Amino acid sequence: MPTELDALRRQIDEIDTALHDLVQQRTSIVERIGRAKGAGKSLALRPGREAMVLRRLLDRHTGTFPRGALVRLWREMISAVTVLQGPFSVAVCVPDEQRGFWDMARDHFGVQVPMRRHTTPARVLADIAEDPGSVGMLPLPVEGDRQPWWPALASSEKTVPHIVARAPFFRTDNPRTEGLSALVVARLVPEPSGDANSGLDRSLLVLESPADVSRSRISSALAAVTLPAFTSAIRHENGGGALYLIELPVFIIAGDVRIAALEQALGSPGARLTPVGAYAVPVEPAG
Repeated sequence: MPTELDALRRQIDEIDTALHDLVQQRTSIVERIGRAKGAGKSLALRPGREAMVLRRLLDRHTGTFPRGALVRLWREMISAVTVLQGPFSVAVCVPDEQRGFWDMARDHFGVQVPMRRHTTPARVLADIAEDPGSVGMLPLPVEGDRQPWWPALASSEKTVPHIVARAPFFRTDNPRTEGLSALVVARLVPEPSGDANSGLDRSLLVLESPADVSRSRISSALAAVTLPAFTSAIRHENGGGALYLIELPVFIIAGDVRIAALEQALGSPGARLTPVGAYAVPVEPAG
C-alpha cells in the first residue's frame, strides 16, 4: 500500500519535472531573444537586467528556502544562457594573497563560464582589450593603492572597458571570500537597474585636474549642479594635481549634460571628468 511518504515523494518528482520543463522553456525564450537581437558575435551580458530580475525574486520570496541559494540558482541559469548566446569568458585578478577572488568570480558567474586567472589588473585589462567577449573581475578600489587600476579606464581608446557590475551582488561568504569585493568590467555600455534617480545604482567618474582639487570643492560643485553627494571619492597622488575616482548614487554615463556642468562648477582649469561605469547596488542578505 502506498504510504503518505510515497505520495509526497511523487509530488516532489512532479514538481521537479515541472521545474525542468520551465527551465527548458526559459532557455528557449532567451535563445529567441538572442536571435531577435542578432546575438552570436557580441557579448550578451546584461548586468542591469540581471539585478532587476534578482531583486524582483528576492522581494517576492517567502518561506525557509535560503535567499542565497535562490540567487545562486538564478545566477547559474543567467550565466549558462549568456554563454549560449555568444562569446563569454571571464578574466579574474587573483593576487597571490587574496585567492578568494577566484571563488567570488565562480559564485558570481557560475560553473559554465570559462575563467582565466591573472595576478595583476593590467593583465586582466589587456585580456579585455584583445577579446571583446572577455569580462574582467578586479579588486574593489581602495584609498592608498600604490598602482590603482581605475585611472586606465579614463582612456579614450575603444578597447577600454566600463565598470558594469559589483560582486558579490548577494553576499554568502566562505572563509576565502569573506570581506572581499570586486568590480566587473566589460566592453559594454552600462545600463541602469532601476530609475536613474532611484539610488539603486552607483556611477563612477574619474576626475583628472592639473591643479589640486579638494573633496570639499567636489562636494560644493555637486551641490551647485543639484547632484547628490558622493558616496566615496578615492584620491590618488598625481604629481601635484588631482586624480579621483568619484562614486555617485545616481546613474550617469557619457553624454550626460550634467558632466560638463560639473566640470565647470569645479572651477579648476583643465579639469576633466570621465564616466567610467556604473553598477547595481548589491542586495543585503538580511534585506
